[in-house]
Amino acid sequence: MTQDPSATETNPLPTRPNPADDAMVFADDPETTTAELQYWTVLIVDDDPEIHQVTLLALRDFNFQNHKLKFISAYSAAEARPILAERDDIALVLLDVVMETDDAGLTLVHYIRDTLQNHLVRIVLRTGQPGQAPEQKVVQDYDINDYRAKTELTVQRLTTTVLSALRAYTAISELALLNETLEAKVQARTAELAVINQQLQQSLAELEAGERAGKQVQFKMLPAPQFSWGEYQFSHALYPSDFMSGDFVDYFNADEHNVVFYIADVAGHGVASAFVTVYLKRFISAALEQYQRGSTDILLDPAALLAALNSELLRENISKYIALFYAVLDTQSHQLRYANAGAYPWPLFQQPQPADANYLELKSTPAGMFDFARYQNKQLNMTAGSSLLLCSDGLLDLLPQPDNEQKLQFLQQQSKATTDIPLLLQALDIQPDQTLPDDLTILRVTRGRSNT
Repeated sequence: MTQDPSATETNPLPTRPNPADDAMVFADDPETTTAELQYWTVLIVDDDPEIHQVTLLALRDFNFQNHKLKFISAYSAAEARPILAERDDIALVLLDVVMETDDAGLTLVHYIRDTLQNHLVRIVLRTGQPGQAPEQKVVQDYDINDYRAKTELTVQRLTTTVLSALRAYTAISELALLNETLEAKVQARTAELAVINQQLQQSLAELEAGERAGKQVQFKMLPAPQFSWGEYQFSHALYPSDFMSGDFVDYFNADEHNVVFYIADVAGHGVASAFVTVYLKRFISAALEQYQRGSTDILLDPAALLAALNSELLRENISKYIALFYAVLDTQSHQLRYANAGAYPWPLFQQPQPADANYLELKSTPAGMFDFARYQNKQLNMTAGSSLLLCSDGLLDLLPQPDNEQKLQFLQQQSKATTDIPLLLQALDIQPDQTLPDDLTILRVTRGRSNT
């Protein structure tokens, strides 16, 4: 119903208007169109035309957040239903209880909340017959926001009621908008992660479904079982306790005479820990790429690289820590430079002349555990015929001795007989093809004997 405000003032008791008419809008400037203004839309549902007129007059000068009111009138619950179904801009419903039936208003509340699932619009019940709908029972049983008797709604009280309802509507609308924004941020972050992991996802898509596919992908990142560079031979074996492993091992030549190698044990085992090994591989691969471009030589500084990894894990809040022994071997000078981030058992260094074997004890904390962790570089001369044996703690779990000290002594004795990993496992009476309590990894580095 489109109506000029001045006409409303001169006709305080109009006859029931045609529902097909446009909504009534109050504006300060008669020449300003409704399209140029912003409004709070209020639906009045009451079978008494006088209530509509009184409400319009009482709220004629209402303004909240620089928005006036736009009114839509319905004279029965049945008439209000299609209006509510078709419009999503209604902020407030001023609703009579008794109309075409004694509970028409209450039935409309159920329609709004349950059928339309509209929990945003505010509903204020106004009744001229409080006995038909006792306040306490209505407030308990129906999802309304206020309950008022028509006799108590003075201009001031009606204004206060509408203001409170619109404030609540505004707060809930802002909360809904915030939820949408958060969902958009989550989707954006998810898209970023999808790009980061695209290479791994593409690899997985090419393999058979199931857990075995994950194992194949992880094992593809491992180095060749045997690798030679100059006088040095590198070999490894990795046996996961599950399909995927929380252990990892790698070796590669950084340049023509420096070889990098490391052994890592992520806390726990299985898929979650295996994903952290992928993260570790990418982190060191990035350091290698930067070194080859000449932008940084952190790759050749074990302590600095472990410190950077520790900071990165804490910053990314990975919630997993990595025990890691990292070393750089200069195959020309035969100097080994290494640092330890909580890896245990310590590497076992063996040399033939004089025949001796000792552990390179270097206590420290795993990467990703503490922000105050510090790592230091150590050096070792790899003499002709010497070797280095590195194991994850999964090996200690398989030895029969009662404590770690005795287990280390047993490993030290048995490792003297051979540099071959399968033969070493045989000497230790370990059968890695059986179910393991933890991931098991062994890395061996050997310098050949001098021909002179």
